[in-house]
Amino acid sequence: MRNASWDIIQNQSDEILSDGLFALKSRPFDNFSNVTERGFGNYLISLDKKPHYIGEAKELSKRVKQQAKPTTSTFYKNYLKATKTNQLIKTVDIDSFLIQFITTNIGRKEIEEFGIVNLPTKLNSFQLDKRKKFEIKNHNNLWLNVQNNYADILKQGEVKLFKTKFCNWFDLMTISAAGLYLVKDKTDRLIYIGESSDVGDRIATHSGRTYFSALRRHIGTEILGFQLKEINKKKRYFNDSEDMKVTDFLKSCKATLFQVNFGRYELEEYLIKKHRPFLNRKDNKEE
Repeated sequence: MRNASWDIIQNQSDEILSDGLFALKSRPFDNFSNVTERGFGNYLISLDKKPHYIGEAKELSKRVKQQAKPTTSTFYKNYLKATKTNQLIKTVDIDSFLIQFITTNIGRKEIEEFGIVNLPTKLNSFQLDKRKKFEIKNHNNLWLNVQNNYADILKQGEVKLFKTKFCNWFDLMTISAAGLYLVKDKTDRLIYIGESSDVGDRIATHSGRTYFSALRRHIGTEILGFQLKEINKKKRYFNDSEDMKVTDFLKSCKATLFQVNFGRYELEEYLIKKHRPFLNRKDNKEE
């Protein structure tokens, strides 16, 4: 892959992820405390050199530090639950696990999803069916090529995304695929950018009640001036009248969906930083 264009990496995402996972598995095993890399990346946690858990992080050292402590470790809590249901497994302490890691400029969520399915990793409890089965092998530095050209790739993705058609919110033809969605208000102002492993399902969530929808909560509080009500010790919902007004606001909005097989986290982050949509909080800061 001499020129890693947006279209090419979307079409060859499985081969690229196969090569990336091969690169991750080829890294030396190390102790958690030796991970000092502060950039974006992926990590693979193993016991007796057998993969048990794969993850992604915006700051590797910070996330690995959390995973190294039994009180804050997702993988180790899952491990302890698994040992309780299988008396034949002898429980080991967290220091018995070793880690491999790579820095990742683009594709870190997809590598996680790909690894869960194709290693597989038995201690991951989410994203279990987000990728198809595919052989893990060396693909002649496909992964490295993409990582080195990530900035141009994201710019190409932005251009293609903004060429897609914006439709009235409730007229959207939804798709069951990973990707991004952009929302504009009736003045054509971009107010929100979101991502999901299933954008069609996410749009349905935003179209319903507020409890499960950050977008609806932001519309209610930041635009309509409502106060969130508390349920289960979380301020997550509006009353029926307010919820209907949030839905009415969505009816006045336009949105577009954009399928992304590779790089949705990074494209979302790039777009939010560049366009600074009013309702986004994550990554929406002045440089």
